[in-house]
Amino acid sequence: MAEQHPRPDDDNPVAGYEAEDTVNLRAQRLRRPESEPDEQPAEEPADDTAPDPYGVGQDALAAVETPDVDPAAFYRARLFDRQEEDPTAEPAEAGLRGRINAALGTHLKPKPTSAEVRLRQSIRVVQQPLPGCSVVSVINPKGGAGKTPTSVMLGSTFGKHRGHGVTVFDASESLGSLGDRAARTTDPELTVWDLLDHAHELASSSAVSGSLNAFLRRQPTMEDILAADNSADRERNLGWDECAAVMAVLRRHRDLIVIDTAANPLAESWQWAVQHSDALVVPLPLRLDIARQVYQMLEGIIARGYGHLLASTIVVTCATPDSNPQLASAVFEDLRNLGVQESNFIQAPYESALARGDQIVYKDLPPDTIEAYTNVTALVADNVAAARAGAAYQFTDPYSPQPANRQPDSAPPPQLSQWERRSRDRRGA
Repeated sequence: MAEQHPRPDDDNPVAGYEAEDTVNLRAQRLRRPESEPDEQPAEEPADDTAPDPYGVGQDALAAVETPDVDPAAFYRARLFDRQEEDPTAEPAEAGLRGRINAALGTHLKPKPTSAEVRLRQSIRVVQQPLPGCSVVSVINPKGGAGKTPTSVMLGSTFGKHRGHGVTVFDASESLGSLGDRAARTTDPELTVWDLLDHAHELASSSAVSGSLNAFLRRQPTMEDILAADNSADRERNLGWDECAAVMAVLRRHRDLIVIDTAANPLAESWQWAVQHSDALVVPLPLRLDIARQVYQMLEGIIARGYGHLLASTIVVTCATPDSNPQLASAVFEDLRNLGVQESNFIQAPYESALARGDQIVYKDLPPDTIEAYTNVTALVADNVAAARAGAAYQFTDPYSPQPANRQPDSAPPPQLSQWERRSRDRRGA
């Protein structure tokens, strides 16, 4: 039998396979695997989320309510710290000694009890470090009592001596006058509503600090003005949610906010400003009708559970041409009985440039007015520092933990104000 030899193709068992085309492995490209759908259900939002109509984010809104940590709570080596400067070390520039120094080239120092030394001390107090983002609200329920001029002067003084980082915010529901009283405006005149239209981008983690400047009005003394809308055809007022969104933006880019409030203590913007303030400033012309309304306003703050704010309330009195200086002692006594500290009463001179309604240019004001408002601003700075240090201590003290957000007091509101009791006693009722 002849021996059978295998065919050459028998060595390749797939030689006759033609079901698929030949694959060129060198021409292949790797593909990214398709992502599998996440089988875990999305987390439902918490029930206690705050309204966020302007998209600034829950973290930004929550940060407004969270106390900042006081830097003084951390240990700092003080051995190498520079000691405080003596305010009398520099030669006098004002008064008789200042004129002698300027005329003769001498270096006479000012007297320790002189107004120049007090001014230097006030400037140093204004420049003190304030932790976090501090809020000062200027309040008075009476229109024309000087809220806007006081706000402008506080902002200008803080801006001149602290530099960039100070913003004066007009929290009027509508038709606020802060933008009209400021020394400088912008073209176009953007307002708080323009900022709210871009609140989502400005409050994001990728926001650039300089992007906020387009919505503010930089002043010659380096503070910024956030003006209210002066149009009367807008369908809504500035309310609670708007103020919360504005603050969520400002606290990311600024460290001191002065709020110029309107004359309606029942407005949402007014209540938001008061409840989120570290210090309150009450301009008080010595008139009976204004004093009565201020007393009732402070009673309302106590009734709402925020009586602790009276400890950091500064009352700035002013003897206007139509005021009655004899009211001062009675007004001070009544406000002290409510809780205003005796050291927090301070007097400012009457200045026609602030009262006539024109633009307020800081450098054109008399030196006495600038000095007086520097002393006022120093008192405000001291109260802000004390209030924020107390809040931070309450928040961080490990031995007596307290809630981060102060709960309203449970004391019922007073049924009869002191003004009414005095009136009743005088009538013999």
